[in-house]
Amino acid sequence: MPLPDANKRSPRVYTNLQNIDLDTVTFANVQDTGNPIAIEEMNEDEMRRLVLVNLARLVCAGEWNGLLTTATATQYALEPIDASQLTTYNYFQPWSRDRTLNDAAASANMETKAVFQRFVAPLTGTIGDITIRTSATNTGKDDCKIAFYSTTNGLPGTRIGNISIDVNGGSGLHTSSSWTTAPDLTIGLTYWIAFVPEGSTFPAISTSSQSKFLELGVTHYPGQGYGLLYNNGGDQYDLPSTITDSELTADSGFGVPIWGFKYA
Repeated sequence: MPLPDANKRSPRVYTNLQNIDLDTVTFANVQDTGNPIAIEEMNEDEMRRLVLVNLARLVCAGEWNGLLTTATATQYALEPIDASQLTTYNYFQPWSRDRTLNDAAASANMETKAVFQRFVAPLTGTIGDITIRTSATNTGKDDCKIAFYSTTNGLPGTRIGNISIDVNGGSGLHTSSSWTTAPDLTIGLTYWIAFVPEGSTFPAISTSSQSKFLELGVTHYPGQGYGLLYNNGGDQYDLPSTITDSELTADSGFGVPIWGFKYA
């Protein structure tokens, strides 16, 4: 289909916005103009004009509200995630189809502040059991705290569930269903899981090295993508109720925890 005829007067888009220059027109102006337009074939030219005006506005104004995000939150080039699991018990190993090298797990002490990892919910329901793996013996160590967060502008938003797991004892799987608040998940939505120790006696948990990932998506620079966020500006041993974007740091140096859950 050809682009709209520039010689044909626009009944809405150009009429409403004709006296505003591109350097000062806002997304709210574009939104107010576009809201009454019905998504019908007869309005295709006007919708194309609206997209053209918004793209030109973005180039001149140097901001991307209304295209990449509706707010000004920090954006990171995070690695792709796999939403293909459709079973009752879901193991979220930190590798998927973009993983090409060794999948061996290692034992690593937990970080002092929360580490966040993304996943996509394969089914709608409430989490029952949650399992974390250790590959070393923990004796007299603090519990591992875990929380689930909704996604806001692509980053962790509001805490929707939290639990503590005693990981003392021999290496292996440690499972609990004693939630302080059990998270409710919706199929297809992206969530974040966060891990942090209860206190300064750090337990060791099983992780896999991010250095073995092959990054296929857009990255901050060639060859390096990010799989985790770290609550660098937050408090130690804390899983806050909401996350402040400015406190998060994208990171590729931490080990990725190995975990799984079962719907209740």
